[in-house]
Amino acid sequence: MKLTKIKDLGKDQRKIINAWSMYDWANSAFSTSGTVAIFPVYFVFLFERSLGSQISIAGLTLSSSGVWSIGIAISALAVAFTSPPLGILADKFAIKRKLLIIYCAAGSIFTVLTFFSVYTNSPWAWLLGFFILANIGFNGSFVFYNSFLPHLAPRELLDDVSSRGYAFGYIGGGLLLLIHLVVIMAAQNTAVEDVMTRACLVSIGLWWFGFSLWTFKFLPEPTKPELSNKLTPIEAIKLSISELRKTFQGISHFKPVLLYLLAFLLFNDGIQTILSIAGAYAADTLGVSLIFNMITILLVQFIAAPGAQLFSLFANQSSTKKALMASLIIWCIIIILGIGMAPLKPSSHTDYDYQLHYSQSDNNYLLESQPNLSDSLEDTAWDLETHSLSARSKISENEALLLIETVGKSEYSRFSASILGGPHDGLNSLGTNNKANLDKGPLDWLPRLMRKSIWEPLNLPINSQFLLLGSLIGLIMGGSQALARSIFAHMTPQNRSGEFFSFFGFTNKVSSVIGPIMYVIISGTVDTRSAILSIMIIIALGTLILSRVDVDSGKRAALLDSNKI
Repeated sequence: MKLTKIKDLGKDQRKIINAWSMYDWANSAFSTSGTVAIFPVYFVFLFERSLGSQISIAGLTLSSSGVWSIGIAISALAVAFTSPPLGILADKFAIKRKLLIIYCAAGSIFTVLTFFSVYTNSPWAWLLGFFILANIGFNGSFVFYNSFLPHLAPRELLDDVSSRGYAFGYIGGGLLLLIHLVVIMAAQNTAVEDVMTRACLVSIGLWWFGFSLWTFKFLPEPTKPELSNKLTPIEAIKLSISELRKTFQGISHFKPVLLYLLAFLLFNDGIQTILSIAGAYAADTLGVSLIFNMITILLVQFIAAPGAQLFSLFANQSSTKKALMASLIIWCIIIILGIGMAPLKPSSHTDYDYQLHYSQSDNNYLLESQPNLSDSLEDTAWDLETHSLSARSKISENEALLLIETVGKSEYSRFSASILGGPHDGLNSLGTNNKANLDKGPLDWLPRLMRKSIWEPLNLPINSQFLLLGSLIGLIMGGSQALARSIFAHMTPQNRSGEFFSFFGFTNKVSSVIGPIMYVIISGTVDTRSAILSIMIIIALGTLILSRVDVDSGKRAALLDSNKI
């Protein structure tokens, strides 16, 4: 009898599938609250508080998001070159489950250690360093987690199983993110805001490892060992190198797999780069707040879960390949919209950071509002200590004029100022580094055009624009990731799952290196919007190559190889 749904499987097999899916529930805490929501925005805060908005290294100007991309690339590179030999050893010695536990435990511990960043001389460097180590644990564990997939269910159910895993992840990661959002909003603008933000990072590591215990208890090792575990470490290394050479030679017989890996290298490069730098891009280019970044990611999580199931249905009605290609085309459209997002210019007196109102009783100006400068290194040339400025302070007409001129002309200023009433009525200024300024990059015409024709008529501030974009991402993110994984599982021989998925992981991580490095170089030499455009081009090229992959031929080759004795 042909099985059409997971519920048609036996009780024990369904229990194993749920245990496997629960690991996605567990580690999505790191990818959601960590990698996308809190880590990048908190890093931007620590970096800019210590070094300003950017630094120059060997003639390359790096923004905080550029430095963050370097960290992503380093961690991905480490996993890329260790996963293939480890994948071979995992097949030979049947240690997939052990390696999953080791990577998970290490990643969780390093996540917890990020709490201590502010107690060091370089908080941003501590945070980045331990994030890199935690990210190695996260990505390394995912290589072996994915290698279980071909063993969990009949091949006709792999799309559903893969989508179920992602759905578990989106819901689990979303629940923890909701908790974090409530905590950080409650602590906002209080003395415990920073410590509560770091406590949320600790909870990511605890959630990740804690819920993984369910997986470790009920998910069995899928294969039996081919070799004795009594080999010495040196012998094991020699064996892995020898087998790796054979795998490079043998995988050439699976032409559809090779072509798919090339396509995957490109489109996954784009998707993973966008997801990994989205928070930092939103913070340092668009000025999206931490709270709104978290709200957006939370919305993405809960939309992505049904989105993954929706694309699974689409795949069942048409084909997995067609559904994946449709999702990639939508990704390209979304990225163009992301490039076109633009903060609105202040349109009324109350929209400005500094708000001065004329007092006729004493012919002075009352400072009604001012930005929080506690984390800013800007050279505003406005001596806050001398003037002891605070909200409701009074300043003279000349001082008010000086403030307007300073905010508008200072080299690093990102604020805005406005005067209402008195001799300087109507004067205002916008800092040269204010996010609303769009006159520096070659692609700034697009956000200017979209601001004039869409964002301003709809009166959509940047936070709402980011929320809208996140909703669209949520619809396709789950589908694109789940279907990409299940296509590869369809073309993977069961008896070589660790070996094949180690190369899948290798391709995944290499792609996660190329994109961030491109982002660093292009954002450092041109600007961040141009860097985002280059990522979209990569996704488009991957989609074009995917259209040439014969998935059915790959499935047949995998079945023939699996049936060999």
